[in-house]
Amino acid sequence: MNMRHSATAAVVMYTDALDGVPTGQCLAGTSAETVETVLRLIGDAQSVLRNDSETAIVRLAQAIDLLGQAGRTGSASTRFSGGLAGWQIKRLDSFIDLHIESTIRTTQLATVLGLSVSYFSHAFKQAMGVAPQVHVAHRRIELARQAMLRSRLPLAEIALNHGFCDQSHFSRTFRRETGLTPQKWRRLYGQPESTEGHSVVS
Repeated sequence: MNMRHSATAAVVMYTDALDGVPTGQCLAGTSAETVETVLRLIGDAQSVLRNDSETAIVRLAQAIDLLGQAGRTGSASTRFSGGLAGWQIKRLDSFIDLHIESTIRTTQLATVLGLSVSYFSHAFKQAMGVAPQVHVAHRRIELARQAMLRSRLPLAEIALNHGFCDQSHFSRTFRRETGLTPQKWRRLYGQPESTEGHSVVS
């Protein structure tokens, strides 16, 4: 593949990744770990661009994919108006993050805001465009991705730490959310799994 064809492929990936996502929101709400990974991938691409254009394109495509995922996640709360206030969404996300390793029921989320389950479910979907349990699953996967970016914990442990009953459940949900298995996503973007116990990247 020559550089012209590689560039064309990158443009196609860029278009697909950011389809429907306002460019000004691509980094809105993006974790520091994701931003650091994107910058590292871009730096790697720049360093090899002249001598190895195909590797450069792969690195750029990986960065674009991360930005596209972050943009879709970050813009979800701004696509829909009404339902719940911004502070209510933040309170819910704080509760979800605090209890991410546990089962989180819709009744619990409604109680956090002092609302009935039926009213909460309707208001939440109006505000976020998805049902509460779908949002919880999105959040579990996002936090699991962050864990793979900064640590070398085994996938089985990451799964349990983020509320999945086992690694198989985690893998199915992860692939549905991202289009990739956790193993492949980690090879592309994250830290390799440690073979010497727990390890966290500083």
